[in-house]
Amino acid sequence: MKMSMISKQLTKRDIEKSLLMPTDSFGTFPVPFEGDPFFNVTAVDGTGKAWDFPCFVQPSEGIVSVGWLRFLSGKDVRAGDTVFLHRKPMDDGGGDLTASAKLKIEVKRKIRLMGEDIWAVLQ
Repeated sequence: MKMSMISKQLTKRDIEKSLLMPTDSFGTFPVPFEGDPFFNVTAVDGTGKAWDFPCFVQPSEGIVSVGWLRFLSGKDVRAGDTVFLHRKPMDDGGGDLTASAKLKIEVKRKIRLMGEDIWAVLQ
């Protein structure tokens, strides 16, 4: 079963104001933004804590503005880090993906270690 994912390399604006994502990147995710420009997305971080992210669709710009400054508080997130939003089934298979899916959010930093690129997850 293929896992859906959105990723974005973060800019200074993403970290200081709100995360901006193209609206079409939400196509494979269960987000209700038909008609109403405001919606919420709930995602779980690496520690299992659920976070609510208020979102606002800006159709003329083709972007979704995601309020996530509360999530970033206390994390050493920098411009150049990458945010990943995964949609993964939470059961062992056979079930309906939409019903059993949860969203997981991770921010990772690429680190060069002994000539190799590795991804460090920021907690």
